[in-house]
Amino acid sequence: MQVVASAEERGRGSRLDEIAEALPSRASAISRLFLTHSTLEISRTEANALSALAERPRRITELALGEGVTQPAITLLVNRLENRGWLRRDADPADGRAVLVSLTDRGVEVLDRLRGEYRALVHEEMATLPDEDVEALARAVEVLEGLVERLMARTP
Repeated sequence: MQVVASAEERGRGSRLDEIAEALPSRASAISRLFLTHSTLEISRTEANALSALAERPRRITELALGEGVTQPAITLLVNRLENRGWLRRDADPADGRAVLVSLTDRGVEVLDRLRGEYRALVHEEMATLPDEDVEALARAVEVLEGLVERLMARTP
């Protein structure tokens, strides 16, 4: 039995395709553009690592998986941020052979500054938006959070 999609279903599918194609590039562009306006010299991967470590200390392998880079690449990044005084390595109490990477007080300050600059830029750029657009963006953030959670649950 052949099922023919209704015009409404085809329209929704088409919109989902548009979103699937546009969302990654728009999210990447926002992140990239923000960092070009930051007073800090920091890459997206470095900023993402700081954000991940603000949640809790992590092993190098976990950071690499989260950023989608190799373990040697994340080790170089951790070395660089450790040299800046933003990170530290401590023995993993659950496994003495492993280390946990965590933020130093200076790393927390840097991340707070970065987030503050981002909030200021967002406020500045969105100040002229109508209230309906601000509400739509707030709702989109909620929807995206749910999408991220579902996708993370599917990750092997």
